[in-house]
Amino acid sequence: MIKKILLASAVLSSSVFAASFEDNVKNLIEKQTSAKVNIISSADLKDSKNLKMVVVEIADGSAQRVPMFATSDGNTIIGLSNIFFTASKADEDVVSKISDEVMAYNENGQKEAAGKLIKALSPDQYITLKSNAKNPKTYFIVADPNCGYCREELRNVEDKLKTHNINMIIVGILGEDSQKKAAYLMDNIKSSMSESDKLKGIREVFSSNFKAPTKIDVSKVMKTTESLFKTGVIRGVPYIYEVE
Repeated sequence: MIKKILLASAVLSSSVFAASFEDNVKNLIEKQTSAKVNIISSADLKDSKNLKMVVVEIADGSAQRVPMFATSDGNTIIGLSNIFFTASKADEDVVSKISDEVMAYNENGQKEAAGKLIKALSPDQYITLKSNAKNPKTYFIVADPNCGYCREELRNVEDKLKTHNINMIIVGILGEDSQKKAAYLMDNIKSSMSESDKLKGIREVFSSNFKAPTKIDVSKVMKTTESLFKTGVIRGVPYIYEVE
């Protein structure tokens, strides 16, 4: 919620002066949003003398950072939106540089956090397709049987297998039918099967014509699904993670 507030060009203001600029910014955000934040950096704009560019980090474990503007006293904060115009090339450069740095940091942090969730899974929570490459890397692909984009991704599996092993993590985030299909697939694909038979079985269940069994235990699939999606780090499917 705080990211939505801070990125929606909202203006926060305060008439209470704190001991320092950073104290004022921190106190104002926490008062208005009830979220804990840390001030990572602040930079003066070159030609807009009364404004600073501030980067805050949300202290909720996500380590996500948010850039914003603040007045030089720290008592008014303006969220940074996609619309930013200035006649000052110097100020434009400052804003662009900091925004790009924050975006790169957040993307790297998201990938690292997703990797920790995925690597915490046990082998019985995904289907392994082995590559014939000499020294293959590994992809983890999180997919839902009712996801159209996941079906499209399955068309590229053979190409990916030329260079990578693939671990298919079958989840059920698109409703009860998805959960039943995922459970059926995980119950019926055995590690002893050939790679071609595994892939055939996956494609059968991912077909729009496949009918899920009416009664099946979905508890294992739901455990996997919840472990990956409960933090919000992974937000959709297909999600592809390459092991470094």
